Amino acid sequence: MSPIYATALILNPKRRTRYIQANWKREWREPALKSVQKLWETYREVKIPVPTTTPFSYDKHNQEEPKELDSFSRIALALKVQARLTSQDEYEDYNMVESYDPDMKGALAWWYQDTQRQRWPRLSLIAIDIISIPAMSDEPERVFSEARHTVSWDKGQMVPETMEWRECLKHWKRSGILDTFL
Repeated sequence: MSPIYATALILNPKRRTRYIQANWKREWREPALKSVQKLWETYREVKIPVPTTTPFSYDKHNQEEPKELDSFSRIALALKVQARLTSQDEYEDYNMVESYDPDMKGALAWWYQDTQRQRWPRLSLIAIDIISIPAMSDEPERVFSEARHTVSWDKGQMVPETMEWRECLKHWKRSGILDTFL
């Protein structure tokens, strides 16, 4: 239902739209691609200054700074790009280029490179916004999956708020959070 997952897949330089075309069920493809296109149109129409330099500072202890492509990699990438792309749309141009496996820490670091930010300035904004969304922890899902063990079919009349309180308290007790208050 949300275009975020499909957008994150497409904006991964390894995947692009070809990944969805090749791996998703036929009935999922068109709605997903249309929703990504619609999201892109909202970014494309926004009138904001597009940065041309990297404002991102890497933590020297945890991550390496993204490496610029060496001359061989630049030539190999240039050979994959068809002459000069004819489209005036960054999203279309990006998807016409061959998939590329960046030799670094991932898609976010790839989009932070000045090379990509200058080539696809608006698309890099949406890529950075979408790919930098942290993945949700599955801890809340695990906690509330336990609710099935608490509420049997004959106790289905329990008010949802009561169930929520009960499951939170049970999780806090098991994880030791309540011990700090007792």
